[in-house]
Amino acid sequence: MANTWFSCLRCALRREEGQSLVLAIGLCAVTLLTISVVLAASAVNLKARQLLSLADGAIVAAVDEFEFVADGGAPRIQLTAQQVQQGAQRYLADVGAAGRIDNLAIVSVAVLPGGQGAEIALTGTVTPPIVGWVVPSGIPITVHSSARTVLSR
Repeated sequence: MANTWFSCLRCALRREEGQSLVLAIGLCAVTLLTISVVLAASAVNLKARQLLSLADGAIVAAVDEFEFVADGGAPRIQLTAQQVQQGAQRYLADVGAAGRIDNLAIVSVAVLPGGQGAEIALTGTVTPPIVGWVVPSGIPITVHSSARTVLSR
């Protein structure tokens, strides 16, 4: 009886049916997981670069909202945070930025010392493809950009 049991066990170990199928399924699962992670990281990187491009355009457009002030014999540029905010909002509306980035918002606007430049921070969210259900509210991204206007003759 023990001999019969051992012979059945030996026969079962010799047969390798189905074992390679489990390996193939595991390999496919790991491959699909790797592809989905790479796609998600690429999507976040792409949206971050797109948001940075929007921030660069918005701050350049906003800095052009300066006022020229002639104090005696020394002309200078005067720029306020309100001018920068309005210029950035106008630019973002003109290029349709809200349609490209989810939850787009201007986080902060600051005028550089001397009033000749400004800084802006924009934020938005990205919903990665395939694994978007893992982060249903999206991945927040924030970018900062600055620009300066200089008078020259």
